[in-house]
Amino acid sequence: MSKKIVVTIDPEGQTQVEAFGYKGGTCVKATAPLTQALIGGLPDQSVKKPEFFQGDATVKVRETE
Repeated sequence: MSKKIVVTIDPEGQTQVEAFGYKGGTCVKATAPLTQALIGGLPDQSVKKPEFFQGDATVKVRETE
């Protein structure tokens, strides 16, 4: 799945920034500039999708003798 960010502004002016194709905290980092610019200093009302909890770390396995 390719990565994309969708910004929705409803008729009342409510703004939603949604990330697709990201895992772990990378979505927060990717959307932070948009969220700051559009929502400013309002309290964080983010909803974490299941992908957020999958993590974005790479595991390295080292074999020993």
